[in-house]
Amino acid sequence: MKKPSKVFICQSCGEVFPRWAGKCESCGKWNTIEEEVPYSKFDKSKSSAQDGRYAKPISLSEVSESKTHRTPTGMNELDIVLGGGIVSGSLVLIGGEPGVGKSTLILEICRKLSQYKTVIYVSGEESSSQIFIRAKRMKIESKSILLSSECIAERIVAMIEKELPDAVFIDSIQTVSKESIPGQPGTISQLRECTQLMLETAKRTGVPIFLIGHITKDGNIAGPKILEHLVDTVLYFEADKLNYYRMLRGIKNRFGAVGDIAVFEMVTDGLIEVKEKRDLFLSADEERIGSVVSAVMEGSRALSVEVQALVSRSTFSQARRMAEGLDNRRLVLIAAVLEKFMGVKTNECDIFANLAGGLTIDEPALDLALSIAIVSSYLEKPLPRKTGVIGEVGLSGEVRSVGQLNLRLKELAGIGMERVILPERNLKEISEKEFSMNIQGISRIQEIEKFF
Repeated sequence: MKKPSKVFICQSCGEVFPRWAGKCESCGKWNTIEEEVPYSKFDKSKSSAQDGRYAKPISLSEVSESKTHRTPTGMNELDIVLGGGIVSGSLVLIGGEPGVGKSTLILEICRKLSQYKTVIYVSGEESSSQIFIRAKRMKIESKSILLSSECIAERIVAMIEKELPDAVFIDSIQTVSKESIPGQPGTISQLRECTQLMLETAKRTGVPIFLIGHITKDGNIAGPKILEHLVDTVLYFEADKLNYYRMLRGIKNRFGAVGDIAVFEMVTDGLIEVKEKRDLFLSADEERIGSVVSAVMEGSRALSVEVQALVSRSTFSQARRMAEGLDNRRLVLIAAVLEKFMGVKTNECDIFANLAGGLTIDEPALDLALSIAIVSSYLEKPLPRKTGVIGEVGLSGEVRSVGQLNLRLKELAGIGMERVILPERNLKEISEKEFSMNIQGISRIQEIEKFF
């Protein structure tokens, strides 16, 4: 009998090698290549395509709208991130660092859903008694939450098909293995096949399934991009810098917009939704040097943020450029543009930029706000209060137009802004009757000083 051949697969990028190597030539990572036995060598079963069976195609007009029914989770912010609620038969992946609160999050979702639905919580990392202890701390008591410590994928599928719950939560997919495939749980082959099996089960039964996924040191979900390609929705659960709040960010969504965020506060009883994000990302309503309010797009929603800049005389031979929450390379470009076209001697000064509230955003629409914040700190003149700024700055000093302008203006009007500075090219998109704010256009970076 011929001995089955073996392959070596990088656990970081999924590249396959005929022999072991210390470094992956594809992604450059060290000690990520592990030996695996190809399960196809053992699969001698007859293909289902050989007997002529197939799923009969139907007309688009015949598709029932009930198959795309959305179930509200009971958490408004989470519903927005999901695109309006949980879609029947969807497969959702939630990733996050260890200890960030992924298990607490799904138990909080179970609390809301169990009020009128039946859910199954499958945990391969914790026993039922451990889950009970956490549920008791969170003051969760419900007969509609069913617990299971099953780790075999085929048995989980059989349980779903027999019980037919309204939702299933698996914590985590890295602990689930398929009996027909050699290898330890968490390997590339196991992750790919177990996730594919859960996807087929969700589509066949219409039961939405939530998977918890571990992340690597680089901040990516373990199992390279394989899991992200297979699932319908990818959510990242992350903590802010001070570990006070948790943010759930939509990275991929086949049923809605991506980029939306939901903010939660971790308390003893679990997670609490933070509905007024303005209090997190905006400080007191007063004039301050180097502080400018702007609006960015987070998925389908606009979010008001505060850009801060500090310009000080450099004591080093080379001036420093440091940014927190903003792209540091963008800060270097903006400083060069200000020195070239406004005569601001940024080469003699250290420039520090920050996005208040611990938020991290990389959007060109913050360029003009960052530019005005730097000039404000350099001239030691505050921008008049209740003034918002929107715009992208080009390398030739021009102020470029931005998208989704009306949503941004509505957000700024909602927080009480009375004046907005924006690109001149965007003025034609604005309805004077819709906004009562004083809207002023700017076409060149040299015009900044007239607004102080």
